[in-house]
Amino acid sequence: MTNFKSSRSVWEVAVDCLSRRALTHYELETRLKEKGFESSDIDRVLIRLEELGYLNDQELALMYSKSRLKRYSKRRVLHDLKNRGLAPQLIEQAIGETYSSDEEFRQCLSLAKSWWEQGSKHLERKNMETTKTSRFVPRELWLQQKVARRLVQRGYPSDMVRSALYEIQGNNG
Repeated sequence: MTNFKSSRSVWEVAVDCLSRRALTHYELETRLKEKGFESSDIDRVLIRLEELGYLNDQELALMYSKSRLKRYSKRRVLHDLKNRGLAPQLIEQAIGETYSSDEEFRQCLSLAKSWWEQGSKHLERKNMETTKTSRFVPRELWLQQKVARRLVQRGYPSDMVRSALYEIQGNNG
């Protein structure tokens, strides 16, 4: 590790890390500490990167939240941003600018419809003759469970998932 430190400066390593992926202040600080750099050197570099606009937690939180809007729930994005070490007020601001309850439900319903159609086509193709599931669980219930699991994995609240599935079944039934 000593050779690595002497051959590359904190600045070079920090810029290299940021060139690969947008990082939060916390993530970059952690990576630099893991490389064995001194805290005082890390702090100087982080301050300079923020001054130059290369390290901006507020912008990253908003960009991340917007990029996840079509695929993940508000709760999932909130959890991911917390894990990235962002301040709670930055997370709330980004989530507030990106997600509304109506928009989140529309996204949940859109994903549910898409997965329901995919699952229905799959069921038709396979005719579920070879799976043990068909003997124990009616096809529609099996499909409902599968779609619900995927939505919950994306972080959608169970009451929202139920509402979306109810709406789909009302339109298909």
